[in-house]
This record gives sequence, C-alpha cells and structure tokens, in this order.
Amino acid sequence: MPEVSNNNWDYEPLTNDAMFHLVFLNNEKARKALVSALLNIPQNEIGNIDVLNPMQFSDSIDAMQTVLDLRMHLTNGNYVNIEMQVRRFPEWTNRSVVYSCRQITEQSNQDSFKYENLEPVIHIAIMNYTLFKEHKRFFARYEVMDEEGYRYTDKLQFVVMDLKAISKASKEDEKRGLVEWANAFSAKDWTQLQSINNPGVKEAAKQMQAVMSNQQQRQMIWTRKLAQMDHDSLIASAMAEGEARGEARGEARGEARGEARLGKLMSLLVSQGRIQDISKAATDPDYRERLYKETGLE
Repeated sequence: MPEVSNNNWDYEPLTNDAMFHLVFLNNEKARKALVSALLNIPQNEIGNIDVLNPMQFSDSIDAMQTVLDLRMHLTNGNYVNIEMQVRRFPEWTNRSVVYSCRQITEQSNQDSFKYENLEPVIHIAIMNYTLFKEHKRFFARYEVMDEEGYRYTDKLQFVVMDLKAISKASKEDEKRGLVEWANAFSAKDWTQLQSINNPGVKEAAKQMQAVMSNQQQRQMIWTRKLAQMDHDSLIASAMAEGEARGEARGEARGEARGEARLGKLMSLLVSQGRIQDISKAATDPDYRERLYKETGLE
C-alpha cells in the first residue's frame, strides 16, 4: 500500500460519504476498529462484519437519490447502520427510526424468523452539526426506556457523534479512541490525518490514499462532491429567491395598506371640509402621521 500523499489537492475528507463508504467497505481493519470504538466492543469479540450494501461502481452517484450509508451485520448478532451526515436534516430522528425499523422488518420477513431471535439494530450517525441544541454532547447513545431509566428493549438503539462538540468529549471517549476518530473525520488535509496516532485511523488513511490513486474511485468521489455542491447551490438559490419574493410581496402589501389608509384619511378630511389639512397631509409625512393618530387610523 502506498504511503499517504502530502499533496492536499488530491485530499478528500471522510465527511464525503462516498469516501467514507469506499474506505470502510474495502478495509476490514479500519472497519473493525471504527465499529469497536463506536460500540465499545473489543475488536477480538466482534468477529466478522458483513457489509450488506456494498457500493457498485455502476451506481449513479448524485446528491439526493443515492444513500451511501454503511449497513453491516456483525457475527455477534448486531445489525449496524453508520451514516455520515454533514448537512442538517430537519426530520433526522424520524428518518433514523424509519431506517432502523426497516431493518427489523427485514428480519421478521425471513421464513425462519422467531421473536426470540430478533437481533439488535443500532443506527449510528456521525454528524457535522448538533442534533439537539438544548442537549449538546459529543457522543451519545439513546435507547428505549421509561422515565426512570428502565429499559424496555435493547433491540433498537441510536448513537450520535457530534463532530462540532469534540471539546465536550469525556475521558472515556478519549480512552475508547472516539476523539481520534472524530479528529480523523474532521481532518482538512493529509498532514492533519497523518498526525493522528491511532492504528485504525492509519488504516483508514491508507485506504483513502488507495481510493484517490484509483481513477474510477477518485472520479466517484469527485462526482459525489460536485453533485452535493450543485445541490447545495440549488437549495441556496431557491431560498434566496423565496426570500426575495417574500420581501417583494411584503413591500407590495405594505404599499397597498398604506394607500388604503391614506385614502380613508382623505375621505374623512373631505367629509369634514378640512381642505388645508388635505393639502398639508399630501406633502408632509409627519403631519400625516399626526392626522392618522387624531382620526384613529394609525
């Protein structure tokens, strides 16, 4: 395996979900090390990890339709879904529940399925934003339990790593290597990545170099990046256009309301024969405001 390059022009971070998928799909050591850290399971107890959704090179890579998560089945009896999410998704919690329940349904649809054989489904989100602003944590694990903390079931679990909250990591997070992995995901160039002294991260870095050295895979990474940039640009343009339309409508409505109020004032002054006030109100905004207050039209 070639050494990691120092040429940052060919660097694409692990927050690119296509890069994330290709790295952990093709490097078993990196995959096992990451799962070990995220689930707090010793690597020698994990066994084999089967990837259930390997990327096909014939797949179309775009910004919206292609789901590039990593779905895995561990021989210790866990289904694990890991997603790299760098853009805020308004209904993320509901989405993660739907995805997890789909995996439970797939188990139950097997001919030999029995309730006692249901295996846990663990959904892991590595996020470049804070999911719960009122509950900001670097690493959190959520389970189904009552208000006193008594667990209802362990078959549905959700794990969130917040790359924006590394400073809130605990000593235990550091001990498990979670901070090193978070720094690897956040690394901006090869130099930052190489400075992380973690065996699993180093395996991931080697695989990233292999990806960028492969013309077909490198093109997939760049195509995904460009598709996401195009998508973000379209969303930003649509939002700007919507704001402009809203402002234009607001101004138009404001002008219409102003003209209607002025019309009422003039009609009232005419009915009262206040010709001088009509003339002054037409040219003096301050005087006009005084008349609005006087007549109850403010």
